[in-house]
Amino acid sequence: MPSATAPLARRQILRAAALFSALAISTVAVAADRIKIGLNPGPTVDVVRVVQKVAAARGLEVEIVEISDWIRPNLALDDGAIDVNFYQNTAYLNTQLKKQNLNIVPVAAVWSIQSGLFSKKIKSLNELPERASVSVASDPLNGARGLLLLEKAGLIKLKPGVGIDATTFDVVSNPKNLKIVQVEGPQLARSLDDVYLSAISPYIYIPAGIDRKTALVEEDWKDPLFHQVIVARKDRVNDPKIQKFIASFQSPEVKQYIQEKYPAFKVLW
Repeated sequence: MPSATAPLARRQILRAAALFSALAISTVAVAADRIKIGLNPGPTVDVVRVVQKVAAARGLEVEIVEISDWIRPNLALDDGAIDVNFYQNTAYLNTQLKKQNLNIVPVAAVWSIQSGLFSKKIKSLNELPERASVSVASDPLNGARGLLLLEKAGLIKLKPGVGIDATTFDVVSNPKNLKIVQVEGPQLARSLDDVYLSAISPYIYIPAGIDRKTALVEEDWKDPLFHQVIVARKDRVNDPKIQKFIASFQSPEVKQYIQEKYPAFKVLW
């Protein structure tokens, strides 16, 4: 004869199984609300740590993956090792998309950071002497930005239409016979001791203690080529986790932090 306690025992077992299943489902749900972002070391990491806190309050865990070079973040994103990256402007992304078959796209513009022309020797471009040395970055993209700044300042002319692909070979007019010196990006601030003028990115001049207000010429912050963007895979543009991350990034708390700590960065929302 079955024990009177058997039905109770069965109910307890079923209840325990149901609880286990619920916990398993809950664990999966929590794990699903997690995102990995690839960043270069520097201000982006600092800002995304603030985004982490905002996202956590909205139920999204953000894991930061620091990648020290400029190639691997896009490869890692394309391979699915990370969910998004945030380290590049539209111009750089476009150059990488031309070189490699990557299924990635920009999903949100965050800020604009303008390179500028700086000098320790002159206060006005009118003081720039003949045959003066000027420095630009040696990498193709930032080197082109430097040349475009020199053109904007009226110091040189480039072949029509070369734009962000400009090189020193595209200089068609150089009335002052300026000597354009190519220098590795991190050394541009130091080069100011040796040249009359240097085209420097905020990622270089801010850590070097150079005041943005001393720039003789700056890029136009409205130019979308120089907007730093969050990038995702094409097939995940509408992923709710990615949309939640973007919403967390574009929050009032993050905007205030950027404006207070990095006034050289023009917030785009």
